[in-house]
Amino acid sequence: MIGAVLVPACRACLRALVTRKPRTGRVERVLRALLLLPPFGFALVLLRLRLWVLGPLTKDGVTDDGVQVRCRLPDLIQMYVYFFGVWEPDLTAFLRRRLAPGQGFVDVGANVGCMTALAARRTGAAGRVTAVEPSPPVLDELRETLRRNALTNVDLVAAAASDARGELVLYAGPQHNVGLTATVAHRGLQAVGTVPAAPLGELVPAAVLASARLVKIDVEGAEDRVLRGLLPVLDRLAPDAELIVELSPIWWQDAALRPIDVLRPFLDRGFHVYLLPNDYWPWRYLWPADVAPPRRLRDLAQLERRVPRLDIVLSRVSADEL
Repeated sequence: MIGAVLVPACRACLRALVTRKPRTGRVERVLRALLLLPPFGFALVLLRLRLWVLGPLTKDGVTDDGVQVRCRLPDLIQMYVYFFGVWEPDLTAFLRRRLAPGQGFVDVGANVGCMTALAARRTGAAGRVTAVEPSPPVLDELRETLRRNALTNVDLVAAAASDARGELVLYAGPQHNVGLTATVAHRGLQAVGTVPAAPLGELVPAAVLASARLVKIDVEGAEDRVLRGLLPVLDRLAPDAELIVELSPIWWQDAALRPIDVLRPFLDRGFHVYLLPNDYWPWRYLWPADVAPPRRLRDLAQLERRVPRLDIVLSRVSADEL
């Protein structure tokens, strides 16, 4: 079958190019990136052809943290997990450092559960993880991830977090990037139905919010509404709770809204903005241990521009980096 043998061979080539060194020089990065291009490009072409002819290719993947994932290739997240064993290395490293046994984690926009499962393993049986995911097909894959990893400390919420109770139209991401699934129309996505929606304080029990060390929000253009809906229960969060947010201002429905407008209520409540490194180019995944901490954004004028994407951490800690 198309790619069933050749794709694993490409994976072996890519894994051979991965270095675990904590620091990788520029010259070495360039050389590794150049060597990546032939096997990665070949595998991508094979997988796209297979998707067009026969549908996705399913393979078993495992992350560097031991999380097992059923990978439907060529979906971006699952493909990177299969090829490189990690998704978003800098965020993953931050979760490893921040989460401890007995703590809580709320994953808004959990997708197939890479971060949900990592958090569940880090917080242990005494911790509690809540995964919020509105898409029924994606939710099925999330359940499969939890089943494969025998994780019982995760509560699933089949709804969309927003700023009001009601229903929202769900737009499905393409099969090569299911992570684009959203409740905001963008990139020509097709509507596939409606899903229930409510503010996070109604979707997540007060006790869970109070125990949450981290709240991750990745909702492809609806984060302005999620953050607005979180404001009424912000005081329920623990003093050391931190919010990890992927902002996508270019997809916000209000064309005049800027990141500073969305974040100002949090700044007024004592939070500071830290920039979290994030890079989706495949060669970034060849040096996954070379990570950087979130660094304090001192010049808030940068938040006045509607940039395509901004990965941040909101924390009450006042420091140069987290």
